[in-house]
Parts: sequence; structure tokens; C-alpha cells
Amino acid sequence: MNHRTFPSPVQFLLIGLCGFAVVLAPLVRSILPERFLLDDLHLQNAIDDPGFAPEDGSFHVLAQFYRAIGLESSPALASTVSMLVLVICLLLAVDFGQWDRAGLIGAGLLVLTVLLGLAYLAQFTKEFVSLLVALVVLLALRVPNGIVRAVLIVGACLTYGALVRPYWTLVAALIPVVYFVLRRIRHPLMLILAVVLAYIGLAIAFQIFRSEPLGATRSWVNSGRTESPVASMITNPDFGSSAVAGVVSILVVAFFLLVPVPLLAMGSAYYLVAAVAICLLWTVVVIAIVSGRAMRDSKTAWIASALVSLFLILVIFEPDYGSYLKHLTPFLPLFLALIPLRKTPPEGEQREVSTRSTAATGRSETESPVRSGRAFGRSHELVKGPNR
Repeated sequence: MNHRTFPSPVQFLLIGLCGFAVVLAPLVRSILPERFLLDDLHLQNAIDDPGFAPEDGSFHVLAQFYRAIGLESSPALASTVSMLVLVICLLLAVDFGQWDRAGLIGAGLLVLTVLLGLAYLAQFTKEFVSLLVALVVLLALRVPNGIVRAVLIVGACLTYGALVRPYWTLVAALIPVVYFVLRRIRHPLMLILAVVLAYIGLAIAFQIFRSEPLGATRSWVNSGRTESPVASMITNPDFGSSAVAGVVSILVVAFFLLVPVPLLAMGSAYYLVAAVAICLLWTVVVIAIVSGRAMRDSKTAWIASALVSLFLILVIFEPDYGSYLKHLTPFLPLFLALIPLRKTPPEGEQREVSTRSTAATGRSETESPVRSGRAFGRSHELVKGPNR
């Protein structure tokens, strides 16, 4: 039986980081570089001036959302609420009593989640709504009915797509398909084949409905950055203009979003840490899938399906690695929910081991004098023998 009185080191880390995040949330916006606060600036303009006309009309939707929840006049309070929701997601992802089994991977992802959360969530931002989607997913996993669970997860993604980010409708459409695949396939080669087929299907759909190849939106966004280029920009490799070449180009981008070789090649410590973090995140997902956990456990399958579907779509639209990390940040609790927890023996087995250990110790303490006495007796008889 586990008689631990005090929290484990990882549980202490969880408590400390959560408190640190909530306390620092109202202050962090004053120390962040300007490039981290672009959405915040647009949203504050939309909140203060209903006639403000940003390129993306969803900022007005977000402004109405912040007004509806009463946070429009207090950026500091909005930042605090964002971090409180992140803390709730962390506790839903891994129950507090299980954090002592999270190990170094769990501790590392926890630190990463809090730091990126302060950088990208502690402000007026679209990512707050992404965080609410992650919250709905984590709450849906606690619903026993599978149909209700699916409706909640897909419905949250569809709502997000309809109101804020249109590409989330594609994420919502992919989630049930990916879930169906992950519940039946775990072999890496078959999974790679499924990804290739998914991009072939998406390429056909984009040609039919948008008359453009995959990745065209990213190229268009980055073409407007000639005057202020972004160092971590994601570019589409040019293999030609054919449909096959377009799919190959997207597959190369997908590989670089899993293993950020361009970031590693920059040589900067900042980009190195970002690249390692990205690799760690997707390694956790891959292990959850190829180990068979997604096949055996429906909750694991739903989480992996949401993350894989998001990844497949981000590969098509993401313009740079900074935006990529920003868009992944609200979903870091879902990655944490997939970490392999260290195994502990069942309570009955622990009690049995403890009983055996106590019994063995007791025998050792009680039998030693007897054995010593017997040995002394034999020795005494040997000494007395010749005198008989």
C-alpha cells in the first residue's frame, strides 16, 4: 500500500508551476516581445473600436466573445482566466494522484506547457478559444457514452471552424476518420500509407473546391513578408506543378514539422530548444499509436485523433514555426494526456510484497539466536567429547 504523505517531486512541480503561471499571467504581457502580442493588439483594437477593420473578420467575433464573458475591459483578468483554464486542462489531462508516475517526460512537458502558455495564452488571443476546445475534448473523454463523446469533440471543432478559424472544419471532418484508422492500424508503414492517401484526398478536394494546390495559402501568406521576412518561415519545396509533385511537397513539409531540421540548422539555442520540444511532442503521440494503446483504449484514440487531424491540416496552412508552436500550445494538455505513466504494482500485490518482506525480516531476527544456540551446542559437545 502506498503510504506517501507528501506530494512527489513532479506533483510539487505541478503545484509550483500552476501557482507561478496564475500569478505571473497579468504581468507577462508587459515583458513579452512585440511579435508575441500581434493578436492581442488586433483584438484590443476590435474591442475598443467596433468599426475597426482587420484583414481577418474573426477578430470581431472574438471581441464579441470577450464582451460576452465580461473580460473586454481587463486584459490582466483575461490573461489570468486563460491560465486558470490551462491549469484545469492540466489536471484533467493527468489526475493529480497520477503525476507522481509522470516521470521526466511528464515534468518536461509540464514545464514546456506552462512557459508556452504564458507566452501565447496570457493575453487577448484566438488561442484562448483553442484552449476551450481542448477543455471540451478532455471533458468529453469522461463521458461514458461513445456517441455523446464523439458529438462533443467533433461539435466543438466544427463550432470553432464556423466562428473563428475555417480550417477547423477540416480538422473536425478528419477526426472521426483518423479515429477509425487508429482503432484498427498500428503498423508504422500502414500509418504512413494512410497519411499519403489522406493528402491525396485533400489535394483532390482542394482542386475541386478551391482550384488551388495544397500549400497555396501558406505561399500566399509568406509572399507578403518580403519586407519583414520571418526567420523560421516554412516554405513549400518546389518539385514542379503536377498534382503528384504537390503531394510530395506537402509530405516533405509534414516531415519537417515532425522533425524540424530547418530549425536545427539555424544554430540558435532558442531554435534548438523549439525543435527538440516539437520532436518530443510528436514522439509522445507516435509512441501512443505504434505501441497499440490507441487500438486498445478509446480515450487514447480520441486524443491522438484530434492531434493527428490538427497536424495534418497545419501542414497545409502553417506559415512559420512560431505560428506552429503558437497553434499547438493550447493543445499541450492533450499531449500530456498521452504520456506513458510508470507502472505501479496493484495494491494487493504491494501488500503481499510488504508482508513477505516483514515476515522475512521477522524470521531473520527471531531465528538467528536459535541457530547460534544450536551451533554453540554442537561446538560445546565437540569440546566435551574427549572427556567422556
